[in-house]
Formats: sequence, C-alpha cells, structure tokens
Amino acid sequence: MKGLFRNNFFTVWANAKVFSVFMLLFGVFIVAVRSQSFQIGYALTGIIGFSVNAASVVKSEFVTKWGKYKLTLPVKRADIIKSYFINQLVWMLAGALFVGIETGLSWLWHGCPFDQPVDALSMIALGISISLFMGAMFFPAFYLGGAERSDVFLIISLLCAFGIDLAIVTITNELLEPGISAVLTGAAVLLICSLLAFCISYPLTVYIFKKKEY
Repeated sequence: MKGLFRNNFFTVWANAKVFSVFMLLFGVFIVAVRSQSFQIGYALTGIIGFSVNAASVVKSEFVTKWGKYKLTLPVKRADIIKSYFINQLVWMLAGALFVGIETGLSWLWHGCPFDQPVDALSMIALGISISLFMGAMFFPAFYLGGAERSDVFLIISLLCAFGIDLAIVTITNELLEPGISAVLTGAAVLLICSLLAFCISYPLTVYIFKKKEY
C-alpha cells in the first residue's frame, strides 16, 4: 500500500512542482494587492488545481501501461483504488496549505478583505467540497467509461461538482438567516455532503474496478 501511494505521489510530483511555482508567484501577487475577488479565485484555483492534477494520475498510468502492470503485482485492486483516493486527499490538503499561508500573509499585510473573518472558512470549504465531489464522480466514471474518455469525464465531474455546490449554497442561503451561524452551517453542509460522496465513491469504484478485465 505504501509503495502504491508513493508511486502515485511521485507521478503527480512533476506536474505539481510546476503548479506550485505558479501558485507561489500568483500568491505573491495576491498578497501585494487587496482584493476579495482575487482571494476567492486564489483559494479555488489552489485547492481545485492540485486536486485535478492528482486525479489525472490514473490516466497517466494507463497511458504508460503502468496501470495494467500494477495488476500483475501482489496487491489487491481495492488497495490500488485506495491509493488513488488517499493521493487525492493529500494533494487537496497541499492546495489548502498554500491557500492558508497566502491568506494569513495577506491578512497580516492588508487586514481581512471579507465582511466577516469566517467567510474565509466558507471559501476554503467550497474549494475542498468541489474537489471531493469531483473526485467522487471522476474515479468511478474513469473505470466505467475507460481511460480514452478520461479528459471529458474529468471536465464533466468538475462541472457537476460546481453545480452541486452551487445548489447546496443556494438552498442553505434560502433556509438560513444571514449571519455567522449561517456561514458556519453552510460550510459544514458543504464539507459533510462532499465527504460523504467521496466515501461512498470508494467502494463503488472498487466494485467497478474488480469487474473490469484488461
């Protein structure tokens, strides 16, 4: 299991280094200016960007035939899928770390750009929720539809994740009175729903993968 995760991590690492440089330069710019819109854009770009990069590792492995070679190793198919899901979580948290550092430095320099400090929590929760929903839909779709359709599956999964979170935000805003409690409740709903979908997606992906023949 450790070997599978290490392989996934270093497969993503090459692209992640380039994206990290971009996030570092982008972060310097965001810290230098005071803009709520830029803050939100940076948060979503960082968390979702690292997550998409991590999810694409499954296509890379099948293009290089490494994904099929794994099936000849003494590892369970469930462990192969588990390594992808863990890898997704690790890189998503890496994106959240970038966002947390940039947000902290920006606040020290300019002060809080939001109406309420807790709005930053909602911003990060939205990025994490979109990433989790995206992964929850992409992995089973990948094994169900095949590697050759992975690019369109990734795009569809990402768009669906945006749509689901937009619906959740809209419903919570309609049901709750504006205020700090509404922001915290909305963030909690986003995280709980997306994490539940991500957890359900794991056994579903394992089931589909076990039925596949290569």
